[in-house]
Amino acid sequence: MDYTSEVAVGLARNPREALANALKKLSSPLPLSGTVKHIVIKPSIYDPASLGNTTWELTRALVRTFRSAADVLVVESDNPVRTAEEAFQRFGYPEHLEDLQVQLVNLSALPRKTISAPGHAFSEYSLPAILFDDAILINAPTLKPDPRVVVGGAVKNLFGLLPEANKTVYHERLTDVLLDLLSIVRPHLTVMDLTDVVVDAQGRMVAHRVGGLLVSTDPVAVDSIAAALLDINPLNIDLFRRAHNLGLGEALPDRIRIVGTEHQRHRIQSGMATVAAEFHLGLD
Repeated sequence: MDYTSEVAVGLARNPREALANALKKLSSPLPLSGTVKHIVIKPSIYDPASLGNTTWELTRALVRTFRSAADVLVVESDNPVRTAEEAFQRFGYPEHLEDLQVQLVNLSALPRKTISAPGHAFSEYSLPAILFDDAILINAPTLKPDPRVVVGGAVKNLFGLLPEANKTVYHERLTDVLLDLLSIVRPHLTVMDLTDVVVDAQGRMVAHRVGGLLVSTDPVAVDSIAAALLDINPLNIDLFRRAHNLGLGEALPDRIRIVGTEHQRHRIQSGMATVAAEFHLGLD
């Protein structure tokens, strides 16, 4: 079998150990030498009042792992339910990251740069200039159902890079917008937080403890393996199929090498199997 992408499974006593174990398994290290100015970490912290947010423990682990390479920025943008500063505060980021001297950055408050896009939705986007200033982008999504894209994960988390607080103008063509973003701000590393996987149980969001990480340089591969673990064919999801066909990532699970011990893989598979049925119900 010829593999085109790989996803490493990280499972340990704490997120830092899980992350270190997963990173060791990747065949291609991150390009951290040379002119890298910033390590930009984008967690998923849309709404502190809801479930399905990246844990501060994983964010802290990412900061500790990469802070020796360059200045680390943990970023988020404003949205209609809160400002980025409010999100950081409610998740305890200032308290839990203060000793690491990390910068908590509101993307909505930064200077912007107009970037040409493939035009799936728009021909250009006004995005935070810092994303294009010799930065390494680390995407730290969670996994949850999203009726607009079916599986909300790595690619969907890029939506939070858009600096506008009111992003409803992008909702009508969300898949097209995400394909544009994947083309122009493709993450260098994706670390999916599977601490808790959110399902929609009869209209009520419920979190199931799974634990572990999925780590890859290919965000589409991460989403596709997550979908496959939920017994969803990634090619039946418009976003993943189109990204695959455009050469933006691998969506065929058989062509994605999963690296990890047999025990780690079994633990992740077993945990995901327990939430798969409810995840499907939330999409009906």
